[in-house]
Amino acid sequence: MDLIKRVLFSKRMILGGGLFLLFVFCLYPFLTLFFKIVFPQGGFTLQHFEKVLNSKSTMVAFKNTLWVSVGTCLMSTFMALPLSWLLTRTNIPMRDKWRSWFCLPYAIPPYIGAIAWIYLTNPSNGILNSVFGEGFFNIYTNSGLIWVMGSFFYTFILLSLLAALDRMDPSLEEAARLSGASPIRVFFQITVPIIFPSLMSGILLVLLASAASFGVPAMIGNPAGIYLLTTKIYTLQKMGSMNGIFMAGALSILLLVLATLVLIINQRILSKNSFKTVSGKTSRPSLIDLGSLKTPLSIGLAILFVILFVMPLGGITITALSKIQGKFELSNFGFQNFTRVFFETDETPRALMNSFNLAFIAATATTLMGLILGYINKKTKLKGRSAIEILASLPYSTPGTVLALAFILTFSAGVMGIPIRLYNTLGLIVIAYFAKYLNFSLRTTSDGFGQIDDCLAEASRVSGATWWISMKTIWFPLMKPALMASWFLVFMPAFSELTMTILLTGPGLETLGTLIFQLQEYGDASGGGAAVLALLTVIAVGLINGFVKFISKGKYGL
Repeated sequence: MDLIKRVLFSKRMILGGGLFLLFVFCLYPFLTLFFKIVFPQGGFTLQHFEKVLNSKSTMVAFKNTLWVSVGTCLMSTFMALPLSWLLTRTNIPMRDKWRSWFCLPYAIPPYIGAIAWIYLTNPSNGILNSVFGEGFFNIYTNSGLIWVMGSFFYTFILLSLLAALDRMDPSLEEAARLSGASPIRVFFQITVPIIFPSLMSGILLVLLASAASFGVPAMIGNPAGIYLLTTKIYTLQKMGSMNGIFMAGALSILLLVLATLVLIINQRILSKNSFKTVSGKTSRPSLIDLGSLKTPLSIGLAILFVILFVMPLGGITITALSKIQGKFELSNFGFQNFTRVFFETDETPRALMNSFNLAFIAATATTLMGLILGYINKKTKLKGRSAIEILASLPYSTPGTVLALAFILTFSAGVMGIPIRLYNTLGLIVIAYFAKYLNFSLRTTSDGFGQIDDCLAEASRVSGATWWISMKTIWFPLMKPALMASWFLVFMPAFSELTMTILLTGPGLETLGTLIFQLQEYGDASGGGAAVLALLTVIAVGLINGFVKFISKGKYGL
């Protein structure tokens, strides 16, 4: 009896500790941000909001953010909607390969794409301008900013639509075609209304991601004088004064409110009863025969993929191998940039080691926490467990600059009365990664627990096994693919994270993302250094994604 009590006590301690950490890292920082801005001296004040809202530059940044976000949504929709239909409802050759290839930009940090398109379309020495003439392309414009964001964020809509179309009952479309409706009419009158919630959900996610983006606006927008809310927050925080931090905090709260409104609207759209995706299909959809259009559409897909992925990757590779940027001669190519970055730049080994350690710790911690929270969510009847997913998704849904500032204000002087100062330490960065990507692990482990029948654990208990024995002999072995997928799905974005890290980092705390940013913006006069590390990042992402698909047998990964 004493042994059973000790086991139950240990179980409650673990589960209770997981819930406590969820509160500390996923909710408490936002409460701290709000109270420190609204009650800076213990009294209520809105002066910081008034300063921000009365600033002309803030209003300009807000308008720029709105226009760029809306433009990115339109571009992403026009790309993703026809692509999703073409790849799920037609007999286009190599459909499965095209699906994977067009989803690849989802796994690559958008700031890598910004660097690539700068190399390609820089008005002075861009690779494409060397072919078409100087100044023919200019990336430093509103349209350039929208193009780079759209070429990555369209995957949010594409993935959402592909999943919806795969779940949809194809008999509805087939019945319409048998009644004489053309494929285009069926698409707009049958398919689009049914997948409308998924389409709107993807559009709102693109809107939120565009408003929260930092790397692309900083690298393309700042040189063009196009400032967005995220770059404005970064500028205010880097002023080095408390007034600047408080103003950045006020602007962060406004951006957080905007993000929350977008999420609420998204949830309301998805919960509408007037739009439902019919699932439980009994047959595969009959594919539309493209006939004579098969070849030109295949060529069109190939051209689009070259523009979206091959050209940027090629631009990074050419720049990384070029001794002098903009000069295309065989003698100009070599590995001097690789040698300089990896063996002559003191920050590179430190940045790579810091990125690996931070990503490793964050991935391990989030996977363990995801295992605990996923168990509570799927295998217990704890009251209020539905709030777990809401709390875990809050940091992920929050713009990175806002989350970083919340952690700075929360952990700079202590944590809940405990004098633990983490500002300008790797500890604060890894905590921010943990909070940001916990949602990845929770969803993956919850999905894994959901596929394991409870009868296995019940049989274990009937046989006299304790909770620990059941976890060791049943849950862990069966959850191994989900746990490994969770680990790599967190490691991959954490290894090259920039938006949060640029605000949290300090001297000696360089990471791969911040070093690439510094080389691109400030510290690499000869060029090529940022391209070398960007190429390394793309290769690492590709290898990790391939490994995730292998260990999960294609269930996770792109």
